[in-house]
Amino acid sequence: MPEALLATRPVRVIDTGIRGGRENIAFDQALIEAHNAGRIAQTVRFLRFRPCALVGLHQILGHEVRLDYCARHGIEVGRRITGGGGLYLDEGQIGWELVLERRGLGADLAAIAARICTAAAAGLRRLGVPAEFRPRNDIEVHGRKIAGTGGLIDGRTLFFQGTLLIDFDPARMIEALRVPVEKLAKRDLDDARRRVVTLREALGRVPPLAEVYAALLAGFQEHLGLAPQWGEATGFEEALARRLHDEELGTEEFVRSLDAEAVAAAQVSATLVRRGGTLRADIRLEGAARDRIREALITGDFFVSPPRAVYDLEASLRGIAAADAGATVEGFFARSAAELVGLSPRDFREVVESALAQISLRAAGHELRGHWRGATPDQAPTLVFLHDALGSVRLWRDFPDQLARATGCGALLYDRWGSGESEPLSRPYSNDYLLDEALHALPEVLSKTEIKEAVLIGQSDGASIALAYAGAFPELVRGVIALSPHLFREARTLGAIREQIADFAHGDLKSRLRRHHGERTERLFERLVEVWTGAGPGAGWGLEPQIAKVRCPVLAIQGEDDEFFSAAQLEALAPLLPGRLETLRIPGCGHYPMHQARNEVLAAAIRFIRGVTASTMGRCASLLSSNAP
Repeated sequence: MPEALLATRPVRVIDTGIRGGRENIAFDQALIEAHNAGRIAQTVRFLRFRPCALVGLHQILGHEVRLDYCARHGIEVGRRITGGGGLYLDEGQIGWELVLERRGLGADLAAIAARICTAAAAGLRRLGVPAEFRPRNDIEVHGRKIAGTGGLIDGRTLFFQGTLLIDFDPARMIEALRVPVEKLAKRDLDDARRRVVTLREALGRVPPLAEVYAALLAGFQEHLGLAPQWGEATGFEEALARRLHDEELGTEEFVRSLDAEAVAAAQVSATLVRRGGTLRADIRLEGAARDRIREALITGDFFVSPPRAVYDLEASLRGIAAADAGATVEGFFARSAAELVGLSPRDFREVVESALAQISLRAAGHELRGHWRGATPDQAPTLVFLHDALGSVRLWRDFPDQLARATGCGALLYDRWGSGESEPLSRPYSNDYLLDEALHALPEVLSKTEIKEAVLIGQSDGASIALAYAGAFPELVRGVIALSPHLFREARTLGAIREQIADFAHGDLKSRLRRHHGERTERLFERLVEVWTGAGPGAGWGLEPQIAKVRCPVLAIQGEDDEFFSAAQLEALAPLLPGRLETLRIPGCGHYPMHQARNEVLAAAIRFIRGVTASTMGRCASLLSSNAP
């Protein structure tokens, strides 16, 4: 039964029609300022957009939007006044906004968001759409997103907005935005179609705008106690919106206020992925020992209210000792009135401390950067993550955190030579780079980090490196999880790489890779092309002699729809690992099973890790118990 906590209260309803993205954002801010000043009543606004790509307030513009594509196709680029992720908007979507008195709506922004989304979903059900709220801020139909939302609290005003998909072209969205999925570009379109649903698809028709508006208003009335009364935008609001657009929100300076990140030797960084959002901390250090924070930049896909709380947090970190950063973050949130949706102050502390704890080491003559998660090598076995040819630490997302928490193991993630934040590649490129990594670079990494008992977890190239290392140094490895491993090229491998070459030259692949590798991108891709296309199908890497010496258990996982490799790779591994190989093939999954079949891979990996580390974890527990006071 709907809540009846509020007496029915009138709200003005306006429809401002189709406007540009920056114009709509300026009108958003005008509504907030006018309401705080007592110049307007509580309001529900309906709005639509000319084609535009809008980033969240805290996002780096060039990481989220294909600026060149948008410029060529007349798609306006803007920055919202709320947090969250990048959006592509056009006439095929309806926007709705609530400008309300915050008092009485809920204890915090997360509770308010849940209540409003529940109301909007109830309104959509009146149209015959089986919509439901899904935390943190989506409305879904049978698991597919039909509306996204976000909001903020400014003074006494709650501003909350949503976008409803009426009709939708996922190809247009993918072309305009850098969709943050770690897959081949050709899979993105299908994934986008699977993740979203429109009113046209859900109902088999496109309802008239008046019918959609009436349904949403009925949901707001039923669940929020609002009594809608149609009205018009005031001259005061329109004039204020024009001034805000011309002086701030419509300017290039505001839109590009967070653009390309700075790159410096004295900079450390970390990314934290949680269900409630993504955080990234880039911290520039100073002092002879690089032990003091010169400046901090915190970006990502998240919601915080008021939005300026992020800027205040960054200011609170400026000039303090790095050792005090975690306590400073905790203290900031304890003192401030900032409200978070889906994240906690602990998450902000963790991303800052992870950045400051970024490790640098030299292996095989090259400077590498990485991160620790969880227990240290003297406390528990260590999960060592080895990414694929074009991968990096960031592209693992939260997969390592999930495994470390579930198993009690520590985790080491590092960017291999040429990737992420490690030293760029240099010529000549070795055709034996997989063996070089396995026999020279990885042994030094494990030695310098004092890892004695490792479980190696590799993806694609990383899987092959892990297997070769496990054979060369069997006494140091408890087990190997090989995701999409390969021993030789196939015809499909070369075909997929040719597609990548075309996409790198004429499509979006280069810009998407630059998001993770920066100036290293061209050389990294150049090596892939040069080495991988230097021989035909059937040519291998000379890994078999090393892999045949593996003595630990191996779990090999492959998607049945892998774009690069077939089941022939697992079949080739079987005779090299008699009695030690367990295989898992996943239907409907491509080259990245840890993301494309996340739950199944996590379950299999956790079971495997617990099995190969059981004796060590038991010994560690006994030592801790005997040393307890």
